[in-house]
Amino acid sequence: MNLKGIVGSFFSSGRRRKLSPFYSAVVTFLVLGLAALEIYGAPFGTIDFYILRAMFVGFILALSFICYTYSSDAKSDKVSIPDVVMAVLGFSVGIYIVINGDAIINRWTGVDPLSLADIFFTSVLILLVLEVTRRTVGPVLVLIIIIFVAYNFGGKYLPGAFGHRGMTIIGFLDRMVFTFDGIFGKPIGVTCTYVYMFVLFGQVFNMSGGGDFFFRLASAIAGRMIGGPAKIAVIASGLYGSMSGSPTSDVVTTGSITIPLMKRLGYSPVFAGAVEAAASSGASILPPIMGTAAFLMVDIAGIPYVEIAMAAAIPALIYYFGIMLQVHYRAVEKKLRPISDDGNVEKPWSVIKENLIFLIPIAVLVWLIVIRLNPTVVGLAATCTTIVISWFKPGYRMGPKKIFKAFYNTGTRILTVSNASAAAGMVIGGIMLTGLGGKFTSLVFQATGGNSFLCMLMVAIVCIILGMGMPIPAAYVLTATLAVPALLELDFPLMSSHLFIVYFSVISAITPPVAVAAYAGAGIAGGNPNSTGFQAIRLAVAAYLVPVIYMYRPGLLLNGTFLEIGWTTFIAVLAVGAFASILEGYLWVRMKSSFLKMVVIAGCIALVWPKPWTDVLGIFLLAGPFSWQILKARRLKQVSDHTQTTR
Repeated sequence: MNLKGIVGSFFSSGRRRKLSPFYSAVVTFLVLGLAALEIYGAPFGTIDFYILRAMFVGFILALSFICYTYSSDAKSDKVSIPDVVMAVLGFSVGIYIVINGDAIINRWTGVDPLSLADIFFTSVLILLVLEVTRRTVGPVLVLIIIIFVAYNFGGKYLPGAFGHRGMTIIGFLDRMVFTFDGIFGKPIGVTCTYVYMFVLFGQVFNMSGGGDFFFRLASAIAGRMIGGPAKIAVIASGLYGSMSGSPTSDVVTTGSITIPLMKRLGYSPVFAGAVEAAASSGASILPPIMGTAAFLMVDIAGIPYVEIAMAAAIPALIYYFGIMLQVHYRAVEKKLRPISDDGNVEKPWSVIKENLIFLIPIAVLVWLIVIRLNPTVVGLAATCTTIVISWFKPGYRMGPKKIFKAFYNTGTRILTVSNASAAAGMVIGGIMLTGLGGKFTSLVFQATGGNSFLCMLMVAIVCIILGMGMPIPAAYVLTATLAVPALLELDFPLMSSHLFIVYFSVISAITPPVAVAAYAGAGIAGGNPNSTGFQAIRLAVAAYLVPVIYMYRPGLLLNGTFLEIGWTTFIAVLAVGAFASILEGYLWVRMKSSFLKMVVIAGCIALVWPKPWTDVLGIFLLAGPFSWQILKARRLKQVSDHTQTTR
C-alpha cells in the first residue's frame, strides 16, 4: 500500500472479514472464552469489576483485529501479520492486568510510580483502542477522542475559563488505564455486564423461534389493515428491536422481509426504507429492554432500571403512534390494499395460542426487573428460561450447536458497541480530569442567555452531531457527561434530562448526513440514502416533539397525579397526531388548503408550549381544521354513495 493509501485508510473504517477455517476456529475459541468469562464473572460479582472489565477488553480487542480489516477498501480478507500482532498484544494487556491485578487495584493512583511494563502496556492499550475504534466504529469517534486528548495536554496553554493545569503523559496513562475514569469506566462496565447479557438473550430468543413469533404476530395484527406491510414493519421492528437493542441490525433483520413487501404493494423505495429505519430506531426507547443506552442510564444517572422503563413507556407508544398514523395516511391516499388480499392472514389469537410459550421468558424478564434484581442476572435468567422453553417447541429446540451459535453471534455482534464504550470512557475521563463538563454548562448558559428552550435545542444539536455514525450508547454517554449538568442547572428533572439525551442519541441513527440505520434501510430498498434519512425524520417526528413535552411536563413520564399524567398524554398524542397529518397532508381526506395547514401548525406549537392557556389555544386552533376535514370527508362519502346508487 502506498503512502496515500495508508493515510487515506486512517479516515475510513474497516469491514467484516470472511474468515478462513483456521481463523474461524480462533474466533470460536475466543467467543467461547468470552462467554465463559461473562457467565461466570458478570452476574454475581465473582470476579473483581476492574479485572472483569480488563479481561473483557482483552477478548474484544483480539476478536476485533481478527474479524475486521484495516480499511473498507481492503482487497483481501486474509488476516495480516500486523493484525495478528495487535490481536495478541490486545489479549496480552488483559492477561497482564489479571496477573498484576492485586498490585494495580491496591496502588495509589497518581502517587505510586508506574513501572516500565506498566507504561508499555498502558500505552499499547490506548493505541489499540483508538485503532480498533477506527475500524469498527469509524473515524469520527477517534477524531473526537484525539481532540479531547489534545485538550488534556494543551489546556494549560489556553487562556480564560477553558484553560486548566494540564497533564503529564505518565499521569494520563495512569488515569486512562489504572482507574475507573478511563477505558475501564462506566461505559465498558455496562457493556460487559448488562449489554452482553441482553444481546445474548436477544440472540437466544430469536434462534428459539421468538423472532419468528414476533413477525407472525405483527403480520396477524396488521396484515388485514390498509398498508399492511408497512404496519407489519412498524410492529415487528418494535418487538424484535426491543430485544436486539441495535437499530441497524434490526433494520437488516426485519427489513429484509418487510421492505420488499412494502415495495410490492406500492410504497416507494425511499418510504419503505424510511419506515423500517424509523421503526427500528424507536425500539431502543421501547420498554422493557429499551437498548443499551437505558442500561448506561442506570449507572450514570443512578436511577433504577424499572423506573426508567416505566417512565419511557408512554413516550415510546406515542412515538410508534406517530409512525403508524403517517403510514396509514400514506396507504389511504395511495389506495394501497391490505396484504390479506394476496393470501390468507393468520388470526392474532391463534398465533398467540400457538406460541404462548414465548411469553414465559418475557414475563420472567419483566417480573425480575420489577422486583429490581440486578439487570445482568435478569438477562441471564431470561436467557436460561428461553433455552428451556425451546425444548418444548419442535423445530426450535436449543441444543449445544444452537447455543454455541448464539454465543458466537453475541461475541461478534457486540464488538462495535464494546469498542465504542472503551473509547467513550477515554473521553469521559478527559472531561472529568479537565472540568470540561462545568465549563460546557457555562458555555451553554452564555450562548442561550439561560433560556431553557434554547438550551434544550443546543443540547439536542450537540447530541445529534456527536451521534453521527456512532453507536447510540457512545453518543448518549458523551452528551450526558457534557450536557446533563446544564439541563439540571435549569431545574429540569434528572429523569427527563437523561431521557431527553437518550431520545436524541437514538434519532441520530436516522438523521443525515450520517444516518446509519436509514442507510441500511436504503440499501435493502434500493432508495437514495439521504432521501431515506429525511423521510425517516418525518416519520419519527414524535421523537423531536415528545422530549420537549416531557421536559416541561414530567407527567408524560408518570411523574405527577393521575390527572396530570392523563392530560399530558392527551396533549402529546394530539400534538403528534396533528403534526403527522401536516407532514402527510392528510386528515380524514386530503388537506389541500395552505391556510388550514398553517392553523394546524400553530395549534401544534401551542400544545407543545407548557402553559394552561396555550393548551386551550392549541385545542381551539385544531378544532376548526379538524371539523372542516370531517365535514369534507362526509360530503365526499355522500357523493360517492350517491354515485354508486345511481349506477
